[in-house]
Amino acid sequence: MCNSTYRAVLALVLCSAFVTGTVLAKEIIIADPTSLSLIDTALPGDVITLKNGNWNDALIQIKKGGTEKAPVLIKAETPGGVVLSGTSSLVIDAPYVTIDGLLFTDGAIAKESVIWFKSHHGIVRNTAIINYNPANFKTKYFWVVFSGENNLIDKCYFKGKNNMGPVVNNDDGDCRSNSVIRSYFKDIPLKAKVNGREIMRIWGAGHADASSTDGSYFTIMENLFEHTDGEGAEIISLKSNNNKVLRNTIITSAGCLNIRRGNFNEVKGNVILGQGMPGAMGIRMSGESNLVEGNFVSGCEYGIQVSSGEHWTDAITPAYVINQNPNNAKLGVANKARYPQNKYVTIVSNMMIGNSGPDLNIGGNYKKHWPEQQNILIPEECLIKNNTFVRPKGGTSVIGATPDTNPPLDRFTFKPNIYAGNLLYGGKNSYAESAAGFKEEVIPAGWSEDKAVAGFKPLTPVDVGPDWVREKGL
Repeated sequence: MCNSTYRAVLALVLCSAFVTGTVLAKEIIIADPTSLSLIDTALPGDVITLKNGNWNDALIQIKKGGTEKAPVLIKAETPGGVVLSGTSSLVIDAPYVTIDGLLFTDGAIAKESVIWFKSHHGIVRNTAIINYNPANFKTKYFWVVFSGENNLIDKCYFKGKNNMGPVVNNDDGDCRSNSVIRSYFKDIPLKAKVNGREIMRIWGAGHADASSTDGSYFTIMENLFEHTDGEGAEIISLKSNNNKVLRNTIITSAGCLNIRRGNFNEVKGNVILGQGMPGAMGIRMSGESNLVEGNFVSGCEYGIQVSSGEHWTDAITPAYVINQNPNNAKLGVANKARYPQNKYVTIVSNMMIGNSGPDLNIGGNYKKHWPEQQNILIPEECLIKNNTFVRPKGGTSVIGATPDTNPPLDRFTFKPNIYAGNLLYGGKNSYAESAAGFKEEVIPAGWSEDKAVAGFKPLTPVDVGPDWVREKGL
């Protein structure tokens, strides 16, 4: 064989080897919503391109997916060029499907969710939902629901949800290892005293069954929340075990980052900048063996609240009303505490600056709604170590609940918490239990909050969401 022929054959072999697994892949062009049935013809590795335009009342439902090595890709012709309105929605009901570059705006659905993950290994990226709201505030639906496993929202944008229901919800049941990363949540208006409008609500194992050692294993990482008020109580609400909330930034938003119930959760490296907004709060928690590490909270109504738990196994007074959640009967589990007791919690290396209320509250809401509720279990065996609290205007930095020892509460005793290496700059400690673990100091000359927060690297709009959203000024 001559050298030229050999080189040609070798090139063909190498080329064939390179395209093996993709040579059969094809591009499917869908011009408008009337041709969406073509999605059903997709095979692993195929690319489906939706032509730019206004797509009204389009149900994009994917029932045939790809494989780990050859996912199905469904993308806009140009990012943001496919504008979905009316009753349009997206249902990913097949594995290994990636969605890229869609824009849902100025539409509304009747129920359920605008984007619904019903399978596993689905990805929605570079996609936006803007002002997708019904005429009636009480019409309840989500913008994103996770009902499967190992699904991902990546670099997306959510703006203006003003009806009932959280923006993002992770379901109970077998809904594990889902993630929301590098996304931008903005301008979710406040509807005070209306429960159920969290920005993110993470259900899963540990929600209904407090004894479960399983979890939802949800990851919320490197997202920006700006003016995301919702219900004004919970911005991120963990109601399950084994979740991670990592390096997010919350700016000028009413509500808190809350481990509402659940164990073995990690809340690390988050920045919460209340900027003095009424209702802006820091980090609140209920549950066991949770880790709160390296977070920054400033300009809020409080820094960290370690709440009192509810004694629910028997009535201490005749007035007690047990938490008879109807969902418990459906799931076949026992009734449970409204607020689990905090035990074995680790709070380490956090920084609180310039909060109007306490930087640390041990046993918050003690005896709240007594005696109809029994929030009388103060935190025990928690570790509070190497935290820094700065109060430029002075005032009380650390407070705590002193348990009532009068009958019928004299039956309860609590193991002590551990406090070590904590610093108070400009503030006072009024909680005797923690006295040995806090050192009071004068604020150093030249200190500034700007320098302090810079070390925590708060996110900006440039760091999150789709590039095309910024380019279009949305």
